[in-house]
Amino acid sequence: MTTKISENVAIAEITKDEKQRTSYLLSILFLVLALSAPVKAQNTVSPPREDHQFWNETQIVKHLNEKRDLVFIGVIRLGRDWHRPVDERAGVGYAFKLNPHLTIMPTYIFVSYQPFPGRLINEHRLVMNVTGKFSLRKFTFTDRNLFERRVRHSNPDFTVYRNRLQIDHPARIGNFEFKPFIADEIWFSTQTLLGKDAGWFRNRISVGILKQFNKHFYGEFFYLHQNDGVSRPGNIPVVGTLFKYTL
Repeated sequence: MTTKISENVAIAEITKDEKQRTSYLLSILFLVLALSAPVKAQNTVSPPREDHQFWNETQIVKHLNEKRDLVFIGVIRLGRDWHRPVDERAGVGYAFKLNPHLTIMPTYIFVSYQPFPGRLINEHRLVMNVTGKFSLRKFTFTDRNLFERRVRHSNPDFTVYRNRLQIDHPARIGNFEFKPFIADEIWFSTQTLLGKDAGWFRNRISVGILKQFNKHFYGEFFYLHQNDGVSRPGNIPVVGTLFKYTL
C-alpha cells in the first residue's frame, strides 16, 4: 500500500513538473511573439525622399490643318536609381492655335506609377494646356499653364495647376544649330495630405537644349531637378529626353 501511494505521489510530481515546463515554454513563446512585432515594424523600409530618374516622352503629331494638330503621347520613366520603370503614361491631345502667340490643347492621359515598392497609383488626367509664346529680340519666352483634374479609383479626386516659364536662345557650334534653354515650373494642388491641403508644394528647374533635326523630327535633351517636400520620393534629379515626330 505504501509503495502504491509513493508511486502516485511520484506521478503527481512528474505531471506537475510537465505542466510547469509547458507553462514556461508557452511563456517564452508568447514573449518572443510579442517582441517580434516591433522588430518587424522597425525593419519596414520607409518611402525614399530622393530618387535618381530618367524620363522619356515621345509625341506623334498628325497635322490636320495649319492651326490644328492631333497629338499622341507616350511616356516612360525609369526610377529607383534608373533600375526599373516607375511611371508609364499614354494619352492624346487636340491642339489648336487661337493666334500665333496662343495655343490651347485639351488632353487626356492615363497614368500608372509605382513611386516606391508596395505603392501603385492609377489615375486618369483631364488636362487643359494653355500655352503662350512671344519673342524679344532673339529670346523666346514660352509660358505653359496646365490645369489638371486627376481622377483616381481608390482615393479622392483633386486638381493640380502647373505654370512653367521657359526661355531659349539660338546658338551654333560649327554647323550644329540648337537652342539652349532654362525653365522653371511651380505646382499647386488641392489634394489633402496629412490633414491639410498641399497648396504650393513642388518646383522644377531644368536646363537643356532644343533641336529641330528636320521638318519631321524635333528633340529636347535636359537635366531637371525637382524639389518637393510632400511627395515620396519628392526630391528627384532627372536626365530626360523628349522626341516629337510630325507626320
